[in-house]
Amino acid sequence: MILASITCLFLCTSFIAHKYYLSVTDIGYNKEEASLQIITRLFYDDLEDVLRERYDEGLTVDATSDQEELDMYIKKYLKRKIKIAVNGEEKTLSYLGKEYEDDYVVCYIEITDVPSIQTLELENTLLMDAFTEQKNMVHTDVLGRKKSLLLVDGNAKAVLNFSE
Repeated sequence: MILASITCLFLCTSFIAHKYYLSVTDIGYNKEEASLQIITRLFYDDLEDVLRERYDEGLTVDATSDQEELDMYIKKYLKRKIKIAVNGEEKTLSYLGKEYEDDYVVCYIEITDVPSIQTLELENTLLMDAFTEQKNMVHTDVLGRKKSLLLVDGNAKAVLNFSE
């Protein structure tokens, strides 16, 4: 239900300049593959602003730009801004790629070698360095247990317990 509401927000704002600073990240655990599969949605213009500020002032986030160069910057940025520890052990994110949808960029990330999950520690500071109003919604689905979080500047970390 929450995911549908957020998706609606993205679609409704795709026709006008948005006034909200919001990202949505979905984290799903695939037990058979022993992996966390992560999808992050960011508005084009917000991502472009932060990548220009951090890496290259001439960068454009769209399908006409150099995709290899853009992927390099997105990968670097995501790895700095999303931190995940499973059962107390920090994990390495593998950036798989991106797609363009409406007014946002959908980024695909994976964490492999996750045979079990008791706790999931999350830190998501995406775009918070550029926009103090930024909010990062995180939805998790681990072993059929769904949890959602809203992370904000100054409170961008959470620990979820799945062993209860």
